[in-house]
Amino acid sequence: MKSHNEILKSITKGDIILIAALLLLSFCLFVFSFSSESDSLRAEIYSDGVKVHDIALKDITESYILTENSCRMLIDKDGVTFIDSDCKDKLCIKKGKLKRQGDTMACVPQRVVVIIKSDGNGQIDGVAY
Repeated sequence: MKSHNEILKSITKGDIILIAALLLLSFCLFVFSFSSESDSLRAEIYSDGVKVHDIALKDITESYILTENSCRMLIDKDGVTFIDSDCKDKLCIKKGKLKRQGDTMACVPQRVVVIIKSDGNGQIDGVAY
């Protein structure tokens, strides 16, 4: 097994440049992943398969409660949260706040679906949980 000194002596300038480039790329990806896309998010709410509300989250000044098919949702500038429903399992409530592009929740017994979408060009490729 090589000692630390032998390992340090075997590192070339190319290795250092490669490591620096990878660190710079990782840093840039990290910073851009936190870019503010909340300015362009909107919530689409469907009831019985029909879009009944299309809410631009950036235009909301005060939080309010919206009721659709016995589902109560809290709408604010940060996202949408199911706060009450007549369903048995309450999965829609347990999901928490929908606040990122691609977040989706459905209250199946009440036939209500909420999808967070972006107005901008930043299309999402896929969502994995």
